[in-house]
Amino acid sequence: MKNLSILLILFIHLNIYGQSDLPKLNCEEFDYSINSNTRMNLKFLSLENYNITDKDTIQKDKVKTNENIELNKIFQKKYPNKITEHCINSNYYDRDSITNLTFCDEKTKIKLVDKKANFYIFKIDAFEVNNYLLFNTDNEVIYTINNFPQILENGKVVIDAGFEYGGYNVINYYVFEKKELKYFEFIVPMYYHLQNLKLLKSFNYKTKVIGDFIRYDYKEVPNKEGFGKKYEYDKNKYCRKLIMIF
Repeated sequence: MKNLSILLILFIHLNIYGQSDLPKLNCEEFDYSINSNTRMNLKFLSLENYNITDKDTIQKDKVKTNENIELNKIFQKKYPNKITEHCINSNYYDRDSITNLTFCDEKTKIKLVDKKANFYIFKIDAFEVNNYLLFNTDNEVIYTINNFPQILENGKVVIDAGFEYGGYNVINYYVFEKKELKYFEFIVPMYYHLQNLKLLKSFNYKTKVIGDFIRYDYKEVPNKEGFGKKYEYDKNKYCRKLIMIF
């Protein structure tokens, strides 16, 4: 089931062969889960209220995947041997604790792609791994995230939203304080995926985040290969959830 769920989310035009027991579409079922060490608010929005928020939207940073060679030269000079092309030798944050991580793998490619506020952003490319690393210059600790980060409030807030290894879509909301990291992880049910993320202007340090999640029904289509049944997304039948975190 886990392998099937990963395929359902990774491929927008999904074809399934030989499956007759696809999950039924039920928009009333939305059993989300939360993992956190802090308290935040959730609010389900109507489409009308969602559209009203456009005037307060903050422009998101574009995803970067190409190596920034000049920036990497600066990083290597300031923090030699902390993070290199194939190796990591640094303090590492592992959910509520910090440990020393020493790692080397010639098959793993680590490249510096950007810097914002106090964070250097690294991209990891390896077998079944497509994550990012954040190197915090304030404490020289590495943090792992799933998607290209949105770094806000001069580095105090980091948003990691989208696909998470295991087949789910999530919004991770991190607040970096002087002595601790507060996190709020919102995980949506299987088969829902994040089609848009809004960041809203804040009047305190807590930026508001809105996730636009959608789940499509399936329809049977002709199978030219002639083996079993074939299904794809039915774009006319779907469930949509608009959720604000603040």
